[in-house]
Amino acid sequence: MCDSVDQFICAMKTRLVTMVEPDTARDIIEVMVYELNGYDLTKSTTEIVPCYNDNEQIIKSYLACLIVEGRTKSTAYQYKRTAMKMFDFLGGKKYDMVTSRDIMVWLASLKLSGVKSVTIKNQRSNICAFFSWLHSNGFIDKNPCEPIKPIKVPYEEKQEFTSDEIDTIRSNCEDDYERALIEFMYASGMRIEEISNVRLEDVDFKSMIVKVRGGKGSKDRTTFITPVARKYLIQYLKNEKHRSEYLFTSKYNTNYTPGGLRVTTRKLSAKCGFLIHPHRFRRTLASDLARKGMPIQEIQKLLGHSNISTTRDYVNVHTSAVEASYRQYAS
Repeated sequence: MCDSVDQFICAMKTRLVTMVEPDTARDIIEVMVYELNGYDLTKSTTEIVPCYNDNEQIIKSYLACLIVEGRTKSTAYQYKRTAMKMFDFLGGKKYDMVTSRDIMVWLASLKLSGVKSVTIKNQRSNICAFFSWLHSNGFIDKNPCEPIKPIKVPYEEKQEFTSDEIDTIRSNCEDDYERALIEFMYASGMRIEEISNVRLEDVDFKSMIVKVRGGKGSKDRTTFITPVARKYLIQYLKNEKHRSEYLFTSKYNTNYTPGGLRVTTRKLSAKCGFLIHPHRFRRTLASDLARKGMPIQEIQKLLGHSNISTTRDYVNVHTSAVEASYRQYAS
């Protein structure tokens, strides 16, 4: 029976997320939590408290809670996708019947099918967060993820684009849109989900400042573009005859989705002969700025990282640079 205050709050989050903005929903939930303090919801309240008896409904409630608590829709989607994959593998086994062994067998199946260790690590993290939520909200008596240890991933230095690769990408752009997108990604260091949501009003072309609204963790910040990026953006906007409030607009006069923007980079990858992942531009900007002497704390703020260790992971220090410093200081 769904007779706890926590489950009632989860049910309200599920309803509120489809009715009001996340910020408003959070305010309402905070008031409810305060007012319900000291109360118990008994069986007589079950008419207004939905009981979750299947995986689809419980996942829906979980995602609603994530969004109300400030997670982005794209992040919530990743959690949903992970949970659905696991349940599909387990043949639709009900969430409160899933065991630690079930989860470990599922993770092992990913490994055997050739999925990368870092992806499996993320899948484990997502599913553990889901079952932790189920446990903390009283939907299950025991968290089956507790015995499952974190997955170790061998360190692999992720590469940024070289200057030659950047030149190759630029020379293979077919139209104003592709060139403007490439220059904007390279100059701003924004995440692809953030770029999808940039509106024209967010870009100050005179001062070359861009407002990033609702970034990761629902945080706003400021980033910048270069004169080169501004040049191609203005050229794109002029020739495309924009009829949308968004910076990058599809043929349907709506903003490009992150998936739509990735289609462009995949097409360029095929022409250039190497992987052009949007996140590599972000990493490239961080490394370029660090090599030119920009303090790591300022790069962290520019990229919108909550933890500076993440920024350090983005910044590549090449062996040649290490050797040069060694020769300078050790001689």
